Amino acid sequence: MERWLICLLLLMPGTALAAPECLPRYPTPASMAAMFDVAQATTETLDALDNVDVALLARGGQDLSKYGLRHSHLALALRDDDGQWRVVHLLNHCKSSTSTLFREGLSNFIGETGTHTDIRVGVPTPELRTALKTLLSGDGATAKALHEPRYSVVAFPFSLEYQNSNQWVLEVLVAAMQQAEQGNTISTRRQAQSYLRAYRYQPSILHIGVGKRLGARFFAANAATTDHPGSERISGNYSVVTVESVFDFLQQHDLLVQELSVAHVPVAGMAAPQP
Repeated sequence: MERWLICLLLLMPGTALAAPECLPRYPTPASMAAMFDVAQATTETLDALDNVDVALLARGGQDLSKYGLRHSHLALALRDDDGQWRVVHLLNHCKSSTSTLFREGLSNFIGETGTHTDIRVGVPTPELRTALKTLLSGDGATAKALHEPRYSVVAFPFSLEYQNSNQWVLEVLVAAMQQAEQGNTISTRRQAQSYLRAYRYQPSILHIGVGKRLGARFFAANAATTDHPGSERISGNYSVVTVESVFDFLQQHDLLVQELSVAHVPVAGMAAPQP
């Protein structure tokens, strides 16, 4: 009864949903120190890899432990000409309905997650690294063409309507795979998703209960589900691109030559930040 009452109130004339409130965060000195320590350790780990200038990095962020997932956000790390490692990734700012591509240092990428989640490192094969470096260097036109600004944290992997952070990385990866293996140039998301089907990519299945689905529908600008098949919307079992599914995909195709982990730096008395 309360659920229907809430829905009716939201649909009544004059009922407006507030825009997402974006409040600045001010990390404690201890969490800042942890962030820089983990960034330094990640740099040292990457520098120790022989002839590697591209890697995958995964960190925490959203709490996905109920789904058995430890990491929530994936990025591509590149060693620039100045020798510094920088990450390229998609971010959804302030839980809005849009996203932007960022190129920034390791410290910004790690943020406060360095206090509670290790960094997962994946090293692609030399051929895949070369193709990724080509796609992401210069103006990165192909990588940008594969970006869809309309964001949904639970975007359907085989729809063009929305995109989540890990989905962009996956579509860049499959473009690099085609470049390395066939010499094909992928310039659209439709092409990328067609190859993902051909490569039999398997997304993670996340069950989202009715209460959360209703809350997302009315209150969360960054969690649309209209791109999913009707069967998924009815069952609540949503196909989503996750860090784990991307690593599994690369492993199944023998495209990772090494995996590493960089430990986090716990801060006493500090809870993990909310997603």
